[in-house]
Amino acid sequence: VTDFEQVLEATRTCKDISIENLSVPGGQTLKLNLTDGSTVTFKGRTVFEFTTYWKGPLVTINGTSVTIQGDEGHIFDGQGRYYWDGLGDKGVPKPQFFTVQTFGGSIMRDIYVLNSPHDVLQVTNSDRVEFYNWRINDTAGDEDPTGEGKFGKNTDGIDVWNSTNVLIRDVAVFNQDDCVAVRCGKFPLNFHYVSNVLCYNTHGLSLSVGFNNDTSSINPLNTLKNVTFFNASMHGGENAIHIKTHNEGGLGFIEDVLYENIQLSGATHYGILIEQNYPLHTEPSDNVPIKNLNILDVHGEVASDAVAVQVVCAEEGCEDWFWDDIDIWGSGKENSCNYKPSGSFLC
Repeated sequence: VTDFEQVLEATRTCKDISIENLSVPGGQTLKLNLTDGSTVTFKGRTVFEFTTYWKGPLVTINGTSVTIQGDEGHIFDGQGRYYWDGLGDKGVPKPQFFTVQTFGGSIMRDIYVLNSPHDVLQVTNSDRVEFYNWRINDTAGDEDPTGEGKFGKNTDGIDVWNSTNVLIRDVAVFNQDDCVAVRCGKFPLNFHYVSNVLCYNTHGLSLSVGFNNDTSSINPLNTLKNVTFFNASMHGGENAIHIKTHNEGGLGFIEDVLYENIQLSGATHYGILIEQNYPLHTEPSDNVPIKNLNILDVHGEVASDAVAVQVVCAEEGCEDWFWDDIDIWGSGKENSCNYKPSGSFLC
């Protein structure tokens, strides 16, 4: 496939598809609604032409037991430099890159993304899917060659919603928002494993729960359980570890979370930030309690005006935490914790 008009027919009739040097018209989505067991290989450069006032996505992927892979040297070019205005969500609409809904052991591997206009990968309503060897490069969004404030913003790397059995490994993210963020699981079966991650100038490895406003009962969209972040290297950026529950949201929970072997250097805001009063930073709420949070083997340096560790829990909002082998240095400010985990860490 070398022409955008050929894509629909190829996905309908073929199970082994090669897409090479494709130009996607502005305002159009590259829709890969795949037959079960299909393999799609991208070669050369896939370029998404610029258009104004469009939220995308640039690519949608749907299927069961499918493989999406990039050939050596392949690039997905979102041309973000034409969209970035330093305002992110508060500026003009910008297209989100990938929306993925897959099942049955699907794999997305060897993917290189350059200059995403907005967030990169949204994994939604999926089960048994693996993402590995992704490189997300929005480094150009850190710069402002025009002098007009045209920075990248809200360029999240990988976001996971309402899914289970999601494996993410061997990923490098250069961006201006969360590196990897898990936002809700598929109740009651949750399992997410993130390993071997490099994050540069990001907002950290994040859990962000409580978007649904239903307060009548626990809402599955506000629940998250069995999440592991293992072996990550965090360079610069605002935070290394960030857990935020939305105090204006509905009822839910976060349970059984592990962060282990996290190395950090140069975080500008926090090494570890846990807050039950996001995003308004008013009184914390226990609408999404955090239980069995284990943080182990976290080492590194923050900036002198950053805070190494801050914990803001609601009364009865935090329970059964164990933190051990944590050494974060460089801060000229005191740690602040209104909940004390067990283990060797002393806030």
